[in-house]
Amino acid sequence: MLKSSQSVTLDASHYELIEAMTDEVVILDATGEIVAVNMAWKIFCEENGGDAGSHYVGANYFDICKAAVMDSVVQAETVLDGLRQALRTGAAFEGEYPCDGPGVRRWFQLNANRMTIQGAPCLLLQHRNVTTRRMAHDDIERAHVRAETFAALVATTGEAILTYDMDGRIISWNPAAERLYGYTEEEALGRSVELLYPPDWPTRVLEYRDQIMAGKLRQFDAVRVAKDGTERHVTIACTPIRTLSGDIVSISNIHHDVTATRKAEEVRDLVSREVIHRAKNMLSLVTAMQRQTASSAASLAEFNKSFGDRIQALARSTDLLVDGGWSSVDLAQLVRAQLDPFLHLQGKGVDVAGPTVALGPQALQLIGMALHELATNSTKYGVMSGGRGDIRCHWSHTEKGGLRFQWVETGITFDSSAKKASGFGSKVLSVLAPAMVNGSADTVTSEDALTWTVTIPAAHLVKVT
Repeated sequence: MLKSSQSVTLDASHYELIEAMTDEVVILDATGEIVAVNMAWKIFCEENGGDAGSHYVGANYFDICKAAVMDSVVQAETVLDGLRQALRTGAAFEGEYPCDGPGVRRWFQLNANRMTIQGAPCLLLQHRNVTTRRMAHDDIERAHVRAETFAALVATTGEAILTYDMDGRIISWNPAAERLYGYTEEEALGRSVELLYPPDWPTRVLEYRDQIMAGKLRQFDAVRVAKDGTERHVTIACTPIRTLSGDIVSISNIHHDVTATRKAEEVRDLVSREVIHRAKNMLSLVTAMQRQTASSAASLAEFNKSFGDRIQALARSTDLLVDGGWSSVDLAQLVRAQLDPFLHLQGKGVDVAGPTVALGPQALQLIGMALHELATNSTKYGVMSGGRGDIRCHWSHTEKGGLRFQWVETGITFDSSAKKASGFGSKVLSVLAPAMVNGSADTVTSEDALTWTVTIPAAHLVKVT
């Protein structure tokens, strides 16, 4: 049967022992009642709003623990179980627990050792304030969690992240950087970050470093080179890495790949310039057509009809060019598109033959305009006026890879005065068309036939793949 505290009597040696200790010390009897405390305990009680009269002598320590419950029931139960176990078995107990004061966060270390006083088991409890160490430990834990979280983000992010030291040597390299540039972490670490610079890049790493350290540079656009030689357009965000004392020890970079965006911008700018260029060319061509048609027209009605027909022919060629993505048009398709409005029988009476040829924009306009003029003449004097002859549109490649295109029409009935006419149609065939492609043209006529031949350099043809 456990003895009560009334049966426990401490002698002078017990008090000398606990007073010699700097920790807050109490002695409990077998029931948990506080039978003695030292001066450090008394001071602690008075400074923290405790019972300044009794200093809790005579109170049950276990009950105080239960009432306080501390910040965690689990911690409270652990302390109580440990103290009871120490009383039963004599095994020393050590633990830490929170014990906050008014507006103050505190942690204490508790050491319990069983001792015997007058044959009765008692506990000697030492309370040591370990708040500073515990808070430092918690700070370290939080820093560790933050570091682990940051490391996980760096490892899993899609952005290339790298760090280099004050000499420009790479000291960290995440998986996204490996994917962007092709270098493994082992290949990149320890090498200068200029490993990624184009040979003629004007700014060196130490210049970047100095600007970043001075706070003058936070983000910039650059071109960097991957392991396979591919250029990457990147936006680089940069920040200095500091120690606790504020010293800069390295520079962190985040490389955001904007290669696709830059390529799209280049294509957009190129297309814009090309559209403007072609629009100017088209306007120049229309102006020339208007001027020449007006000079050869006998009346306003004739001008309106001729000019309108030529505009429509030009529009048909342009429609084909648009359908071809402004790059090329199949020659056979162009011939049929220009002649169908005249034949109304899908090319009946016209022999079209030649290899597959893709025309560039200038060659397309040249042959389109020439076909319109030739077909117009045919409606007046030749096959398309109901004559009995035939029309052959044949073409072949020249030795230098260019194109020789030929219109041969027989059964023509125009007289010599018509042959000598020098209107806009004649100028298209003899002057304007070849000039558009820096080629050559030749027209041969007889009493009943016309042969028009044009040679177009290879530069105005598009290679068929």
